[in-house]
Amino acid sequence: MQPPLKLFTMQLCTLLTLVVSLVAAAQLPLVQAQRIGDVDGDRALHAGLPPHIFQQMGQYSPRYLVGHDSQMAPPGCKVDVVSTLERHGARHFTDGALKRAKATVTKLQASLKTAQRVPPEMAFILDAQLQKETSSLVPYGALQAWYSGKTAAATYPELARSTPFVRGSGDVASGNDRVILTARYWRLGFEGHPFPTGNISTSDQVRNAPNLPQTDLDISELPGKNNTLDVSTCTAENNLPASQGEDGAQARYGNSTVLPTIGARLQEVLQRAGAGAVNLTYTDVLNIGNLCSFETLGRASVVDGQLRLDGGRISPWCGIFRDNEWSIYGYANDAGKYYGAGYGNPFFKALGEGWIRELFARFESRLPAPGASLNSTLDGSSATFPVPDHTRVFFDGTHDNNIGPIAAAFGLFDGPKLSTDFHAERAPHRWVFSQIGPLQGKITFEKLSCAGSRSPYLRVRANGAVQSPRGASWCPRPDARAAQGLCAVDVVHKALAFVNSNEEWAKCDA
Repeated sequence: MQPPLKLFTMQLCTLLTLVVSLVAAAQLPLVQAQRIGDVDGDRALHAGLPPHIFQQMGQYSPRYLVGHDSQMAPPGCKVDVVSTLERHGARHFTDGALKRAKATVTKLQASLKTAQRVPPEMAFILDAQLQKETSSLVPYGALQAWYSGKTAAATYPELARSTPFVRGSGDVASGNDRVILTARYWRLGFEGHPFPTGNISTSDQVRNAPNLPQTDLDISELPGKNNTLDVSTCTAENNLPASQGEDGAQARYGNSTVLPTIGARLQEVLQRAGAGAVNLTYTDVLNIGNLCSFETLGRASVVDGQLRLDGGRISPWCGIFRDNEWSIYGYANDAGKYYGAGYGNPFFKALGEGWIRELFARFESRLPAPGASLNSTLDGSSATFPVPDHTRVFFDGTHDNNIGPIAAAFGLFDGPKLSTDFHAERAPHRWVFSQIGPLQGKITFEKLSCAGSRSPYLRVRANGAVQSPRGASWCPRPDARAAQGLCAVDVVHKALAFVNSNEEWAKCDA
């Protein structure tokens, strides 16, 4: 039996511990416990889009919620700063991609015109007309961005009380505005405004919507401009032969797998139909997959904030592939981005280090050191590079070929090297680009403080999925909170110390 004084002391200590815990918890924003109904508009944006198709399109997949991880901070923790890196929303084909797609359509039309029995799934091709506009943000992409901003405000209600700093990338005067418009629609959703009313069915309507808020800063993408959101000043990387990048990887896998499987089957279908001689290439096959995405998303409209697919259904181009062929198409895009904008690019660290340097500077409430791809004029002023405490939410708009190197430089989605051999898609691989940089894809970096810990923590969420620090190169010394997806900020800084030097960037001029 304990002596009365000792028993009283133990009870008092227990009571004090409970009080301290309650006080600490009271300092955390209880509103963060709110549940978000449709995270990032996932249900609304994917109504009518079969996942076995639209989640296997690589960079041409529309963003989808990966897993069902909680958007809330772990118990006992609160988010102090959030920096979200987001690709532009769905767009039209680029000029070059549209020309290649038209060439494939023309080839198929010429062959089918002489067919004795046109296959039912190909009948529409005879009269197919592609959209003429290029590169512009489409209504579906604007709705993606609006939902993203709306979800961000609901996820971080305490931080949403402060004004976010929103950066775009591009040049409105030259018509290169898809990233900038994405940023503006993100802000529209974040600030709680409704999506523009009426039937929005064209890119011009997206541009000219009334009362659309502005970005805080747009960084030019003109040649020679330093821009961490669109790095184009790494000379050695620019001079890499195409065979070492995205085109080369797709050619190798295209010839090893795409053409002998999907291509051979389509060739046989045309021959059985009595169509004219046609020599399909792997590029033609990939173009057919691309058309499924661009013709479906590009023709969709938004009516009073509600998505409307053209004719209420996906494009007939989606019916050319069999269900089991979409994984082959998707892997061709994965492999392309692995070698063009990921771990297979010898300059991925140089391309990604500039933005990560900015991220660390924000988390430390300071201006970043100049060098690498940073724009020293913009990053050298608190007016164009604000830091906490006044600003605690940061949005950066970017492209797929920039979000890929940043993810790789940070150490995300690292795994086995992607092969381009026959049926390489069957091997396990972590670099799945539809989960990294799809249309309006997002990687969110959070700085958190937790009760009982002096060191701040970092958590990474990619398209909704918390990235585990366990076994990750960016967190070599995980602690007990790794199970919650957290890694101490100082551990991450040490693991990625290269971003604060210019050693990797120096290779760009070697």
